[in-house]
Amino acid sequence: MRINVVLNNPFVTDSRSWKIARSAAAAGHETTVLARTGPDLPAREERDGFTILRLEQPRVLGWLPVATLSGGGDDRSARSLPARARRVMRESAGRVTQAARYLVVNRAWANAWSTVTPPADIWQSEGLVTLPLTIALARRHGGRVVYDSRDIHVESGRFARLPGPWRSILRAQERRWVQRCDAMVTVSDVYADALHRTLGVRAAAIVMNCPPLWSPPDPRPRRFHEELGLGEELRVVLYLGQVAPGRGVEELVEAIGYVDRAVLVVAGWGSRYEAIRLLAASSPNRDRVFLVPGVDPGEIPLVTASADVAAMPVHGTTLNHRLNTPTKLFDALGAGTPVVASDLPAMAAIVLASGAGVVCDPSDPADIARAIRDVVDAPPERRRAFQQAGLRAARERYNWEQQAAILLRLYELLVTP
Repeated sequence: MRINVVLNNPFVTDSRSWKIARSAAAAGHETTVLARTGPDLPAREERDGFTILRLEQPRVLGWLPVATLSGGGDDRSARSLPARARRVMRESAGRVTQAARYLVVNRAWANAWSTVTPPADIWQSEGLVTLPLTIALARRHGGRVVYDSRDIHVESGRFARLPGPWRSILRAQERRWVQRCDAMVTVSDVYADALHRTLGVRAAAIVMNCPPLWSPPDPRPRRFHEELGLGEELRVVLYLGQVAPGRGVEELVEAIGYVDRAVLVVAGWGSRYEAIRLLAASSPNRDRVFLVPGVDPGEIPLVTASADVAAMPVHGTTLNHRLNTPTKLFDALGAGTPVVASDLPAMAAIVLASGAGVVCDPSDPADIARAIRDVVDAPPERRRAFQQAGLRAARERYNWEQQAAILLRLYELLVTP
């Protein structure tokens, strides 16, 4: 088969897309990843048996007059409003404009991709933003469209902060786009149920975002101790992945101060990365917080295994977060690193059923610290039990080999006459 995976990122730290492309290529399929350009990244790259093509995203709705929408400029009636009301209008309009720029994928973008992308039997959109583009490319070149809804998109990120009427419009549009796809996949049963309720389409497959099977070395690696010059007595609490609102990173910066002989390492990227850097610099715990760049997907197992705790105190501020089973959770299981996770339905169910960690109140730094201490201050036999429980869960269920087989079988069913 010929498989094209369409992304709205430069394909640097997107571990799910990397696993999909690598598995498809390893199975003998001609695989291409279509991504956006990024600083110092080549326009074409061969990697792990597949091809990466990067193209600059055209400016979409760049003409939209944000000042007018936000009540700025020469709008005298807007200037007469209280300052708070003007600020709310400005922020609301800014979010709407930003969302529109991402979602209104114009003919120029489809035309640009059409000149460089190969034809395909399967076109897979990795998320809502690229879904209309993926549908347009499949119409031009032929092939089946798979929508990988790895989030409940309208209830996540910038879209969750849109005014209610705009979210309703967006949800209706997503529903229309999904009706034009040949299959939808998602990452968990709870996501599948929520998407069925809102989109009216049942997921054709559940493909959990698990890591490949991997056995951590013995003794376990001490990468952060070596690279950051940490004392041997220090325990490492790792936050891995996107640094964004509602992920609990601010609370972790405070919580680490309540845990003796421990440091926090934030290895990631995102809209809150620089804000967290400034917060850490002004914190009483500044000497115990380290921010490092995002991790290459191939390095995630070793990096995760180098930590004593993998922390993920996601806030339940959106439906997407409340039902989330983040990639970093499965990465921790696969590396045998004990987990401290939010006491939210989907995450807590996996952590508690596997016995691989402890749950906490993500809004309370003291409770996050309590959960971390429950792991790092536990007797050696209990710490080993956490590690073994995670590895056992990964071997038996939460591994990419099983998930990739499900996805590749779906591809075969879609292209078989």
